[in-house]
This record gives sequence, C-alpha cells and structure tokens, in this order.
Amino acid sequence: MGPIHRIETSIGALALTAIRAAQRRALKVEVREHTDARGRVTPYLLAGTPRRGHLVWLHGFGDRFDTILQAAPRLMDDWQILAPSMPAFGEGWVDPAETHTFDAYADWMFAVLRDVAPPRFHLMGNSLGGATAVKVAARMPDAVESVVALNSAGVRLDGVHCAHVEMEGGDNLFEVQHREDYDRLQRRLFARPMKLPRPIETYLFDFQRRNADWYIRVGQDLSTSEVHAEGDGWISYLELGDVRAPLLALWGDQDTLFPVAHAEHLADTVERGEHERIEGVGHVPHLESPKRLADAFRRWSARLGRF
Repeated sequence: MGPIHRIETSIGALALTAIRAAQRRALKVEVREHTDARGRVTPYLLAGTPRRGHLVWLHGFGDRFDTILQAAPRLMDDWQILAPSMPAFGEGWVDPAETHTFDAYADWMFAVLRDVAPPRFHLMGNSLGGATAVKVAARMPDAVESVVALNSAGVRLDGVHCAHVEMEGGDNLFEVQHREDYDRLQRRLFARPMKLPRPIETYLFDFQRRNADWYIRVGQDLSTSEVHAEGDGWISYLELGDVRAPLLALWGDQDTLFPVAHAEHLADTVERGEHERIEGVGHVPHLESPKRLADAFRRWSARLGRF
C-alpha cells in the first residue's frame, strides 16, 4: 500500500473514532466491563431508560457492539439497551485457543448476561448474534421476555443458498484481500451499500484486510458447530424446540447471506414464533434502516400481550 493509502487510512481511523465518541456522548452511553473467571474482559454498553423494560443486543460476525446505537435514539426513551461486545470481534476479547462454535458463543454470552443483565429482558441479535440470542433464550427461559432474531444465522435449508453453505465450501465473504473483495462484502451486507467519506471507506477496507486471516479462522470454527436438530430438508445448530419465549424472526427481505426462507423456518419451528419482513433491506437492518428496525420492535413489543 502506498503513502496516500496510509494517510487516508490514518485520517479515516481518527475520523471514525471521533464520530463514535461523539455518538456515545450525545446518547449518554455508559461503557462497563464484565470479567470472566479466566480474566477475559467483555465491554458492554448501557444506554436509555427502562420505562418499558430492557433490551439486550448481540451483534454479528465482524460487527461491533455500538452499531445498535444507530437505532437507539428511537428506543432508549422506553428501553434500556445493554450491548456486550461479542468475543473475537470489535472490542471483545480475542483468544486463539478457543473454538468459536455456536455453542461456545452461547456459553460466553450466557455467562455475561447471567452476571450483568436484569432479571427480565428482551433479547435481539443479528446474524451470529441472532443465533446466539436464540440459544441463550433456550437456556434462560425465566429471564428472556422475547427474542428478536434479526437476519439470524444457525439454520441450513435444502435448496436455499446461504452463508453457511459458502463458509463450509471455503468461500468466506469476510476474507477481504483486495478492494473488489471489500466491495463484494458491502454489496452482500446491504441492499444499498452506504456511501462513506473516502478516508473512512479506506480505513474500513484496510481493517477488513488486516483481519482476513482471523475471520477465516472463526468461520472455520463455526463450520464445526454441533447440529442440534434436523428434519426433512433442514438442519439446525440451534435448540429451536427449547425456546419458550415469543420469537420474532425479523428479516431484511433482500438478504443474500440468509434469505427470508430462514425467517419462515424459525417462525414455524418455535412454538410462539412470528416473522416480519423489512422491505428493500439487506443483512444488517440496524445499519441500513435503523428507524424501521426500531419501529418493528415497537410493534412487536405491543403485540406480546396476546401471547
């Protein structure tokens, strides 16, 4: 990489750090830490007022715990948001000695939420975080009021191409080595890729490139996850039959990582399941359409009384 690229990367890193810090100040976000028995630290965000309850957010593969702050202004007057950093990504701990399966993520997040979450909370997760949320809900039936699986991982359906099929075939979308790889990632995550200032775009590309080998490793780990259930035309890494809380499979309908057939399967398999589509949106509705995500959660919470 030449000097101009390095300069742009440095400017982009400084700009993005400043933007994140300003956003946290504006939303009065508090950052706390959970330390596990092995001394590994999980930072988590707290924002908002629990007038109507608490909402725990689990982010996805390659994402960060503070991306939920795009939707937070439309939620935090009624719900206190708690967002831990998922291990291996963002500001979460990194331990190469661990194997990053779906069960491991559920173990790690169960331990964190058992210690820092309130007695009752709603649980929302995107992609890997969605799969983790479903698994945690199965383990914490008395604590989880509802689950929102947002474009969730964790299920394979015959005849439906998805990110699980790609990763198991050696095609990890997050393996960014060149600019065209980064552009492909953005096209797959978003129905309409965001237009960012060039230095920030350059920094994000460089960040993905520097982490490519690690993302390959975590993707390989996930591909070794235990299958917990299977049926005619599907297998699941999730204990869907053990989820007792109401579940909303909320989906950007343009998702190509996990197409909407996954939402229908989750809603049909969980005893108290529903699904809803966010039209014209891809894999990360919390980034692409945070207002509609917040509105969908408000509608869902209003419907919970009928369950």
